[in-house]
Amino acid sequence: MSSEEGLLPVIDVAQLLSRGCDSTAKVGIGASSKLHEETIKGLSRLGCGVRLIRFRNTKELIRALKSSELDAAVRGTLSSGEAIRSLKLEFGLNRVMRTAIMESDQGKSFLLTPVGIDEGSTVDARLELVENTLSYFSRVRWKPKIGILSKGRLDDVRRGEEIRTSIEEGELLAKELRSRGHAAKHYGILIEDALKNVDLIVAPDGVSGNLIFRSIYFVGGGKAFGAPVINLERVFVDTSRAKANFSDSVIIAAGLAKTTTLKRSRA
Repeated sequence: MSSEEGLLPVIDVAQLLSRGCDSTAKVGIGASSKLHEETIKGLSRLGCGVRLIRFRNTKELIRALKSSELDAAVRGTLSSGEAIRSLKLEFGLNRVMRTAIMESDQGKSFLLTPVGIDEGSTVDARLELVENTLSYFSRVRWKPKIGILSKGRLDDVRRGEEIRTSIEEGELLAKELRSRGHAAKHYGILIEDALKNVDLIVAPDGVSGNLIFRSIYFVGGGKAFGAPVINLERVFVDTSRAKANFSDSVIIAAGLAKTTTLKRSRA
């Protein structure tokens, strides 16, 4: 039997949300009392059985996740820097890798990486992000096609050293991924073309990825469900502090935790 048999070719966020909503996972979140209440109301309106626990301290949230007091954790409004430091310390990580689960204003679900401003600065770093993303989301049977972005059209190589280097790196990354058996194509700067054809967008660096995230979510009318830490076995979903309600991120976390539990029970 092929290792790819049964894998879905698209990002099925609706199915993941349904799985999370049906679960009784215990999810911790860092949030103010008001946001905690609004999130509980959101879960109640959807008829979800997720149990939500509020944390005011980042270290306590991460430790509760590590000790299995929680099935999953959502950063919420806690400091991103503190969360990253605590994850590294508690789980022995050299770096924290995140991939965002998003939806365009036209209803296209996709993954986006890198999204941290200090992530994906080299070809090797982006390659590692992609490989970890593919491995992580295989737990929900997602097998995305990959679109590599760079800082210009493919014929813009003479328009500056930075642009030339980025385009060459995009070509190199796409070639390496294809050599490993992955469906990958370099789209240059044409994200609009990439989104029509692929399910995983790889930005040329973390700053670019963060700008894409903000443009789609804060300006372009798209959705951002959260960014799971993809090099962590436990489920930790990073979020934007600007969200008015974290129910979708909590449900995503619960869905990922339920899938992980089922996977462990079969092992």
